[in-house]
Amino acid sequence: MVVGMFRLHTPKTTQIGFAFLLGGHILFALFYQWLIPLGYGPDEPRHYGYIQHLVLYRSLPRLGDPTHPYYCHMDPRPPNAIGIHPPLYYTLLAPVYALLAGRRIDHPAPDETPFTKLEASRSKFIQHILRTCSLVMALITLFLIARIALLFSEDSWWLLGMVGFVAWLPHFLLLSAVMNNDTVTILLGHLFLLLLTKQVLDSNEPLHSAVLLGGVFGLLGLSKASALSWLPLLLIGIWQISRRMPATQRWRLVPFGLGLPALICGWWYVRFYVLYGRIMPIVKWTENPELLLNSPMDLFWQPGAWLLVWRFLAGVARSLWGQVDWFILKPEHIIAWQKKFGTTAETAYPLTEPIWLLLMLLSLVAFIGWLVRLVKWLKQRQWMPQHQAGALLAVGFILLFLALMHYTLFTHPGGYEGGRYLLPSISAFSFLFWQGLLGIFPERWRFALVVTVLTILLVMNIGCIVNLNNFLNPLYAPKTM
Repeated sequence: MVVGMFRLHTPKTTQIGFAFLLGGHILFALFYQWLIPLGYGPDEPRHYGYIQHLVLYRSLPRLGDPTHPYYCHMDPRPPNAIGIHPPLYYTLLAPVYALLAGRRIDHPAPDETPFTKLEASRSKFIQHILRTCSLVMALITLFLIARIALLFSEDSWWLLGMVGFVAWLPHFLLLSAVMNNDTVTILLGHLFLLLLTKQVLDSNEPLHSAVLLGGVFGLLGLSKASALSWLPLLLIGIWQISRRMPATQRWRLVPFGLGLPALICGWWYVRFYVLYGRIMPIVKWTENPELLLNSPMDLFWQPGAWLLVWRFLAGVARSLWGQVDWFILKPEHIIAWQKKFGTTAETAYPLTEPIWLLLMLLSLVAFIGWLVRLVKWLKQRQWMPQHQAGALLAVGFILLFLALMHYTLFTHPGGYEGGRYLLPSISAFSFLFWQGLLGIFPERWRFALVVTVLTILLVMNIGCIVNLNNFLNPLYAPKTM
């Protein structure tokens, strides 16, 4: 079954188009990998430190002083691993580091440790290898998205639109180009969504389906704590599987569908609770209390509370598409450029900002398309298995969206531009995007729609590369690049 997930039984012309999309993804990801300075991906030094920590100390990292603004989330010992994260991603990559570096440390302060310093040239080579592992995970994810798309239609342009939207999305390409634990969460997230939707449309052996669904959810929980927000999806999936069994046999699903994920990832959360007295890793941010709410009731009583909600919605609308600085020029960057160079920068922001607005307009059109679909459905009232599968995808995206909103409003205001936390369900957004557009435009426009959107994303990536090379790197990158 697992091998079959990577076989696309599609016409040869569709396979050529699929290969073109993958080739474009690889090309752009490698461009970004070499343009983004080492250590400048989101939290990249801390992720790299976690990989090293497992090899050097042969133990999980421990958190530092709980009152320290940074060490409260990381091990104070070099290489300062970001210990708030579950260990799956780092465990997968630790053997790669051990093979290439042995027990040498890659850190500015090696004298504070009993380890030998890793040579600079070797360091660059290893970091690029570890970054390339993200690309491999991203390619596997794209195959899984193709399988999800084929559950709904075997139309070539539907498949290419679903996959191409994600493959050429600048934010997905960013994560494909740097070290980060999001890539394994995104991969497992799409494997989970594939299994969840597939069991609605197929009638596989119930226990086998429950083992796969529960096992993958357990791995999700061992990759990132935010994945636990999908627990309702797991419960829905197990309930659906149980309906294919006699009532007297349904109890057999509990140890596989619920006990297995608890066994796979539960130990890490128990350990975290025993050590630090909490299950969710990130503590409440205290430096900007005016940007956080204390309870949901604050939405009704606290002045400006709804402005925080708007701040979150606007931030997600920007950051879902990519690293915001890549395509939107912020005033602080203009000031920094003038102070450093005293000249006018040559950038592609006059191109990338309207492109982002165009993508937002298309998203609004897609939303209207869903209203049109809803009106038609209310007239017909036909609830097919494919409708149920699509609803599960939508619920997956909504759950992550609500989890990110809760995190931003009640725990850390920096989450307002945390679009990457929605990417484990990016295929669901792609599904909603295309189904919405196809709810308005006639079938014969499908080819034109797909080509137009992919061209827009292509131009946006080119603009992001120009902005990185001509503006952000000269402004912020180290001179040794």
